[in-house]
Amino acid sequence: MKQSTYLTIIAAAIVAIVIGIKTMCSPVSATALGFIGWAVSPYVYLAVMIKVVSKKVSTITVFILTLLVGGFGVWMLVDAMVIHVDAQGGLIFIFASLWQWVILLLASLPVYCLKKVKK
Repeated sequence: MKQSTYLTIIAAAIVAIVIGIKTMCSPVSATALGFIGWAVSPYVYLAVMIKVVSKKVSTITVFILTLLVGGFGVWMLVDAMVIHVDAQGGLIFIFASLWQWVILLLASLPVYCLKKVKK
C-alpha cells in the first residue's frame, strides 16, 4: 500500500512540475521556481506523512488522502493551464496548493489520532 501511495505522490508531483515548467515565460525564473515549489509542497508533506505512519488503517487513510489531494491538484492544474487557458490561470499554482494544505492540515489530526490508537 505504501508503494502505491508513493507512486501516486510522485506522479502528481511530476505533473505539477511539468505543467509549471511548460508554462514558464523564461527558461529559468526564481519566481516561477518558487511557485512550482509551492505547488509541489503538499506532495512532499504527503510523502513524509506516509513515511511516518505504520498502522494499516493510517496507511490506507493516507492513501485515500493522497488520491483526493493529488487528484484535486492535478485536475485544477490541468484545467487551468491546459483546458481553460486564461490570463489568471497562473494563480492556480497559489490557490490549488493553498486548498491542498488546508485539506492536509485538517486531515492530519485524524491520521495522528489513528497512529496513537492501540490495537
